[in-house]
Amino acid sequence: MDARRGTPASSGRHLRRRLFEIVENGWRHDRAGRFFDVFIATLIIANVAATIVQTVPEIAERYGTLIDRFDAVCVAIFIVEYGLRLWTVSEHPVYGRLPALRGRLTFAATPLMILDLVAILPFFVALFFPVNLAAIRVLRLVRFFRLVRYSPALGTIGRVIRAEGRALAACIVVLCSVLILASVAMYLAEGHVQPDKFGSVPAAMWWGVVTLSTVGYGDVVPSTPGGRLIGAIVMICGFGLFALPIGILASGFQQEIRRRDFVVTYTMVASVPLFANLDAHMLAEVMRSLNSRRVRPGEPIISEGETADAMYFIMEGKVEVELPEGPVTLSAGDFFGEMALLRHSRHSVGVKALEQCELLMLRAHDFRLLLARHHDFAVAIRTAAKKRATEKRGDLVMSKPGPS
Repeated sequence: MDARRGTPASSGRHLRRRLFEIVENGWRHDRAGRFFDVFIATLIIANVAATIVQTVPEIAERYGTLIDRFDAVCVAIFIVEYGLRLWTVSEHPVYGRLPALRGRLTFAATPLMILDLVAILPFFVALFFPVNLAAIRVLRLVRFFRLVRYSPALGTIGRVIRAEGRALAACIVVLCSVLILASVAMYLAEGHVQPDKFGSVPAAMWWGVVTLSTVGYGDVVPSTPGGRLIGAIVMICGFGLFALPIGILASGFQQEIRRRDFVVTYTMVASVPLFANLDAHMLAEVMRSLNSRRVRPGEPIISEGETADAMYFIMEGKVEVELPEGPVTLSAGDFFGEMALLRHSRHSVGVKALEQCELLMLRAHDFRLLLARHHDFAVAIRTAAKKRATEKRGDLVMSKPGPS
């Protein structure tokens, strides 16, 4: 191929890669990526705020046209963003492995991309179909949920809910049981006195819900001594029952925050060269096993001679490996520490941070579980280890591993 003919294609790939880094990994790269994320998040907030104030008749009458024009500009920007995400999916570490069309369709079917599409649709529905404009304006509020993309920490809440699912389910069962018992008791105590309010168990459940939640609207109150006694007991139970799930979630969230210095995302894990050939299911399991760690410049990460309890992947920053023949610097994409885990030995070299680093840490127990469960992961690790042994570099990977 002529060099001049290859240049545009090469430039196009470089541009696509650069745009992918900006739109998908903004917070983990340069100023352009961070600016893009802040700009889109600010635009979403401004658009939602404009939609909310437009429901005020006086504001709608005076500024309605201006707000509609602002919405059109926002939608145009959102469409460009959506198109960029689809175009750059070829650079995605997971979806980029698929054929072009299939990769884009699969990526478009992910929850965040569906949310992006739903956020755009109200504009076109109002443009081409005779519908209630007030309802369409309210539907625009779904754009607020797009902020989930720009706040990876929200994923921590989801992980906590999944981890504590059984305990939360038990709380719901107990809460429903108390609600039914309270409603039946109030039906028996007050049903003959206030048949319009407690004449059936379902009717009494309204009182049970507002009393257990300690809201107590006051529109339905017991009038007999027995009913008041039941009401007092239910209110006291409500304090404890609603505190249970809050305590479970707070404890789980605290544990998750202690476990991670920064939020580990799927794209972040998929971008690690060692995981480049793992499928989506395996990547998800690896992500659950990883802890994050942020280290300051000069802080030791591994000390020579200490027991190996984890291996590390560098996401940002640089570290220095203290080899006998001289120090070697590792940067983003490199990893270290797995040789000692494979050999069940102590670390043969020390490693310290040269600048502030963000590391992913895979503990020894999880490392061995992944080796035992997943052949592809074991092959990737052992191939890299064999290469390192050939180079005689101790606990150090000199270069990022290619496809195994």
